[in-house]
Amino acid sequence: MHMITDNHMHLDRRGLYLEAVKQFERAGGGRIILVQKPSFPQNLEGFISSFEETINMCEEARRYVECYPVIGLHPAEFDRLFNKGKKELCYNVLDVVETYVEEKKVVGMGEFGRPHYPVSPETVAESQKYMVEALKRARRLDCPIQLHTESVDNPGMAKLDALVKKVGHQKVVKHFSSPSFTYSHVIPSVLATESNIEKAVLSQEKFLMETDYIDDPKRAGAVLGPKTVPRTTRKLLEKGVLTEEMVVRIHQDEIVSLYNIES
Repeated sequence: MHMITDNHMHLDRRGLYLEAVKQFERAGGGRIILVQKPSFPQNLEGFISSFEETINMCEEARRYVECYPVIGLHPAEFDRLFNKGKKELCYNVLDVVETYVEEKKVVGMGEFGRPHYPVSPETVAESQKYMVEALKRARRLDCPIQLHTESVDNPGMAKLDALVKKVGHQKVVKHFSSPSFTYSHVIPSVLATESNIEKAVLSQEKFLMETDYIDDPKRAGAVLGPKTVPRTTRKLLEKGVLTEEMVVRIHQDEIVSLYNIES
């Protein structure tokens, strides 16, 4: 099970850090998509520093597993900066992310999107514009992008699907995705509880698995612990919910194709 992939994990030197990577590896994991953890910088230099830190942590994690960095400006960061009159900074950060992708320092963009908590209508509208611009740039770069949005009902998910269709990008991942809603133009990345994956198998043509592990000492094991993806995969394989072919498709074929990495 060397190819088992957690499609959305964060690491933090103040948390378990490499111990979390080792736990993932010992449980049977082989590949981490390491997503930029929000650190709320207030200037461009701060964002560049945090991007470099994510890349450096990825390199250190490669002592144990394959690890690939994804960087972006989280919707919560956009919310704070926009409300401090720093919208221009957000677009400057997007320029930097684009450069990192072009220089192949990272394999994807994320998280971009809309805040998952209540904000003003103006913030929602500006977040939407920013997300669309990020999607357009990802399309131009042929780069995968992970989206973070508020929890939405089926009509809301259908709207997101329609938006992605309109932009015309084929490599859009909905992080923390509903296991039951069938997207046509978005790749769902589903929290890897057994019940979620059982639902996803029934409703999704293709999906990825994630923990959204945040490596925060104050919230141990949140959102899911680093061992979860390999453990859930193994359990559902043993129960016959997943087949060997499905495991290869979820953890190997889709990941390699999406992120354009060596198989």
